[in-house]
Amino acid sequence: MKRRLLALTTILLFLSTLHATEIITDTTKLQDIRSKNVVLQDPAFEIKGAIEKPDSYILKLVAKSPRGSQLLTVFLDKKTLEIYIGSGYDKEGRPITFPKDAQTIKEGVAFSYGTGSKDIYIITDPECPYCVRFEKAVNGKLSDYTVHVILFPLSFHKKAPAMIEWIMQGKNDAEKKEKFEALMLKGSTKYRALVKDDKKPFVYSPAVQEYRKRSNQSSMELNMRGTPAIYNANFEPLSQDQLLNGNKR
Repeated sequence: MKRRLLALTTILLFLSTLHATEIITDTTKLQDIRSKNVVLQDPAFEIKGAIEKPDSYILKLVAKSPRGSQLLTVFLDKKTLEIYIGSGYDKEGRPITFPKDAQTIKEGVAFSYGTGSKDIYIITDPECPYCVRFEKAVNGKLSDYTVHVILFPLSFHKKAPAMIEWIMQGKNDAEKKEKFEALMLKGSTKYRALVKDDKKPFVYSPAVQEYRKRSNQSSMELNMRGTPAIYNANFEPLSQDQLLNGNKR
């Protein structure tokens, strides 16, 4: 009897936890939340999801601009209908964050390598000098990891799109990694064969253009603020020092 009671209690606690973190994605419900504050009705904002709390909603908001999109965490007070944009913390001082969409993040991976038991995700720009420096620093030192690489060209790096196109021409992960390392570790310029006119923006092939859409979404979901950016299996940021010295979250 005690075992049954314990099992039932465990199930109820599990269900209550699920309910507490249930993400609202229903269009009608999100539209109702949107109507509660005039700022949320701005066409530049899109509510991707919401979590309901007793006194507030936590909103996953995408802010769109000519320079791109940014993911914001927004808090909507149920009583006053006021919104607060930025960081939030619970009474224990723990940050209040919106759960990451693992599928969106994984769809942005260009290639993976390694057989280590720990997964890491690296957002990198092949033209970024800091990314090049990072790759040289970690080369041969990530045997404990399975590494998932997300390619993201910064807007002011004009050579990066052609570099990414060249990398993505690899037939499999091994070939993509080989091309990536040729650029990052050896300074290869073979990607130049793809550039038709230096004075015009590089045009991706249809397949790579679709990949770029996915990598944009992935980078936004991870709240990337610059390259290189490193994340652990729980999509929490890691520093290079944490990665190399084993002080991992």
